[in-house]
Amino acid sequence: MKEIRMRAFFGMIGLAAAGFLASSVATTGGCSSSSSGGSTGTAGTTGHAGTTGTAGTTGTAGTTGTGGSNGGSGGGGGSNATLGCAMSDNPASATIADFETVDGGQAALAIGGTFTYGGGVVQMVTGGAWHVTATSTGMTGAQYWGAGIYFNGNPTGTDCVDATMYTGIQFDIKGTVAGTGCSMQYSTNDAQHADMTIVTNGMTDPKAGGAMGSYAPQAGVTPTATVQTIMMPFAGAGAPTGGMPSVPVDKSRLTGVQWQFTTSAGTTMSCMVDITIDNVKFY
Repeated sequence: MKEIRMRAFFGMIGLAAAGFLASSVATTGGCSSSSSGGSTGTAGTTGHAGTTGTAGTTGTAGTTGTGGSNGGSGGGGGSNATLGCAMSDNPASATIADFETVDGGQAALAIGGTFTYGGGVVQMVTGGAWHVTATSTGMTGAQYWGAGIYFNGNPTGTDCVDATMYTGIQFDIKGTVAGTGCSMQYSTNDAQHADMTIVTNGMTDPKAGGAMGSYAPQAGVTPTATVQTIMMPFAGAGAPTGGMPSVPVDKSRLTGVQWQFTTSAGTTMSCMVDITIDNVKFY
């Protein structure tokens, strides 16, 4: 299946939004130190339709957590803008997002912030959880929409996050993904699966270190009306697969997590998404 890539990054000069269409990406959140610095992290990549089905295990809601990435050593300092993350920093905690802190109606996350891509995706924090909706109608080509959380390893947003002390990422999810030819995929984003050749507004993403056409491994997710706790390991059984290059994510150089909604090619296809995500953390 032909891959379609959408990418956004938020660099040291404080780009508001970027991607295959600048108007298709929206970002929110970030801790006060990041927002005051006028910069954020990497929104991540999307594309390949991925696999379908329910990923991970089910259970009760988990606790919060934080993660990190990069092949470099962990630490708190900034880095230069070397492609592919010159440095990675350890997360402050295992919590990525519990959506309990809100700023102007949007999630305020210590690790970074939230983003969406695709013109029909709407997100907001409601009742201490992240509510995401999307609607698409069929087109001759496949459509890829989604939402995610980008990681800032340092206040300027140039470092990745080092999660080598963790096994994977878990989250609570409930809701519906309905329609003909509609499916949902999850990915953990890292530097080596981010296309470093993409230039937006004259800039390349300093966190991207992958070749042209790179995209992260994916796993299918099927939400239900009741809350599921899904665990996505970085590698091994149950981990997202595929991607380009076809290797596991580099958990020492993480840039974020995301959930993608794929509408298959065809004018009779459609996608109606209404999901709630909460308690995103490293485990």
